[in-house]
Amino acid sequence: MDELNIKSDFEFKCLKGTVFILFVLFLKMTDISAQDPVFTQFFNDPLQVSPAFAGTTFAPKIHLNSRLQWPSAGFAYNTLSLSYDQFFHKRKLGLGAFIQQDNAGSGILKTLILQGMVTYRLEITNGHFLRMGLSFGMIQRRLNWEKLIFSDQIDAVKGYLEELATLETKPEALTVFKPDLSAGLMYYSEHFYLGYSLHHANSPDVSFTNPEEAFLNGLPLRHHLIAGGQIWLNHHTYLSPAVLFSSQAKINQVNFQLLGNIGTVYAGIGYRYWVGHPDAVLTGFGVQYGMFKIGYSYDLTVSGLTDSTGGSHEISFVINFDKSEYFRPPFRYSDCFEAFR
Repeated sequence: MDELNIKSDFEFKCLKGTVFILFVLFLKMTDISAQDPVFTQFFNDPLQVSPAFAGTTFAPKIHLNSRLQWPSAGFAYNTLSLSYDQFFHKRKLGLGAFIQQDNAGSGILKTLILQGMVTYRLEITNGHFLRMGLSFGMIQRRLNWEKLIFSDQIDAVKGYLEELATLETKPEALTVFKPDLSAGLMYYSEHFYLGYSLHHANSPDVSFTNPEEAFLNGLPLRHHLIAGGQIWLNHHTYLSPAVLFSSQAKINQVNFQLLGNIGTVYAGIGYRYWVGHPDAVLTGFGVQYGMFKIGYSYDLTVSGLTDSTGGSHEISFVINFDKSEYFRPPFRYSDCFEAFR
């Protein structure tokens, strides 16, 4: 009985601590305008959405994602991510690691994020669970000063003149490296899930000027609210509707998606809406064979930029050792995360 009391007290403290952290960090808002990249195939990059997703399989699972945004703009924006996670049943812990490299402006600004994640799973009642995730890592930003063009280098007649030297002051440091913290909380059952996550909780100062104003210049908090479910039509076919709301500074977007899986093939359709502006129609498909899954998606821009962006392309690759010939899950999954596997 004493062991059960200690265990219950530990679980309650974990829940209370996570909720308190999320509440305090939610209040710590900032008005800086910026946004992290968000993948269209977020179900194939779950750790980017929330650390609470760490450990949705008993065996190791690896995600590799590549996003090429607006190729008509000279292939200037691309993002790569790589993650690993797995669940340890005896400890009720999920562990994960996440790496993301974002390249903006053809190499003018590069952002590298490294994170380690831990998730604790708490069973509320039979078949109803709560996941509490924390992420600890580093963020690095590098600025290629030589690729920048300033107004005093542009001639009114001839345009940009490379030989004109700018009078702008070059920052002392063109690389910044700061700690980065995130947290996530998620409820789920066999049919439905609902989660909230907060990224850049410590607002790391990644600016190249005015380091004394770290709090004001810190990276804006990124909020994610995700909800979805899983509807099995038979033993090999299911539908997975989902909605992902992302907010960072004054930029808000809603991503609606419906994913359908038939045996080894899946396809999805969705719509992304920037609050106040339509953005893109989302389409995608993929194939899963054994422990390997590969997917492709295309964002068809429907805003005023339709004719000039070239849309956005994503390729995802998943290795799920849970589905290999050499491993069998020790327990049946009682959740609705099949689309994330």
